[in-house]
Amino acid sequence: MTIAIIGAMEEEVELLYSQMEEVTETNRAGSSFYEGRLKGKDVVLLRSGIGKVNAALSTTLLLEKYAPSAVINTGSAGGFNQALSVGDIVISDEVRYNDVDATAFGYAYGQVPQMPEAYLSDSGLVQVAKEAAAESGLTAGSGLILSGDSFMSDENRIAEIREKFEDPQCAEMEAGAIAQVCYRFETPFVVTRALSDIAGGEASVSFQSFLEKAAKESADLVMQMLPRLP
Repeated sequence: MTIAIIGAMEEEVELLYSQMEEVTETNRAGSSFYEGRLKGKDVVLLRSGIGKVNAALSTTLLLEKYAPSAVINTGSAGGFNQALSVGDIVISDEVRYNDVDATAFGYAYGQVPQMPEAYLSDSGLVQVAKEAAAESGLTAGSGLILSGDSFMSDENRIAEIREKFEDPQCAEMEAGAIAQVCYRFETPFVVTRALSDIAGGEASVSFQSFLEKAAKESADLVMQMLPRLP
């Protein structure tokens, strides 16, 4: 059984890659696939590129070629829950888009027509992530993760999103697309994102300063999860 791990940027996959053994690299359509062993498991590590289209394209290629038993999306995010701090981890219970509006046709805000209102993470993977975080001393919570092709630094946009969704934990730019592709392929998934910033006016400064810390925390959680997976 192969486990897929997806990160958007080099910074989000480099620690995982450095710990892999017996690695075979494949590059296709601008994405890099690293097949090998990590923490005793067969894995394929994907650097997808940033944004929803890149994530959807590369995840589709991954699922078509490798047919993994599960998908873990790792990386950084901007926190929406003001109780969270940079470096804290959010584990997805569900994922929704924050930039889709087909409400004129009776759909919920964030719902792609003919698709679910929310993409639910696999409960078993969520539990494994929670247990791994707790036993590793990582600060982690779970809840709603939002996805859209915008970096969350505009205060007005953030206020609008808070009005449309109940208790979002964080926002990022790939998980929704990954979740939708997994839904179509009937592949279990979970998203684990460490906070590089808290959404708002200073978010871009925080992101540049703390991306490495967030990427390390998220990668550490993935490596703690792997031995617990079948």
